[in-house]
Amino acid sequence: MAKQNTSKVHPVYRIINTLSNIAGYLSALSIVIATLAITEGVLVRYILRTPTIWQVELAVYMLMCATFLGSPWVLKEKGHINIQLITSRFSQKTNAILNLSTSFIAFAFCVLVAWKGWIMWYEAYEGGWVSESLWSVPLVYPYLTIPVGMSLTALQFLVTIHECVQELKDVNGEVVQSGVKE
Repeated sequence: MAKQNTSKVHPVYRIINTLSNIAGYLSALSIVIATLAITEGVLVRYILRTPTIWQVELAVYMLMCATFLGSPWVLKEKGHINIQLITSRFSQKTNAILNLSTSFIAFAFCVLVAWKGWIMWYEAYEGGWVSESLWSVPLVYPYLTIPVGMSLTALQFLVTIHECVQELKDVNGEVVQSGVKE
């Protein structure tokens, strides 16, 4: 897909892209925190011979955060897996239609997971759910990463769908400026 001229990007899309960038930074920070927690756990356990209870659980929650919050940024950067063995044989128009179709399906999936994620988060909040470990983490915090990440990914798919429509118009030879077809 062709990159859009950022000067013509709708302000709402800029906000979505900015939120995706913020989520990407939080995702990277989560990976760093998980790495530090595991490293600390190993050092404490094998050097000081003291058992630990929180490092692995924190690392799992941070990697969950990295997965869900990293998804919108990866989508924005076109970093998701593309298998081009078959699609490289298609015309540009067919690929544009395929990209648009798969983006709609992925958008619907993200909306569904976000919706169910918000329900699960609310149940954890209302029920005061905690993890079954000795650390007893309130699950409302790690569970929040699922609906937030999927909601942001769904919003980012709206930007992607817009880009796919623009690409399809370009492939069809239509020039669109200021919303008026020439």
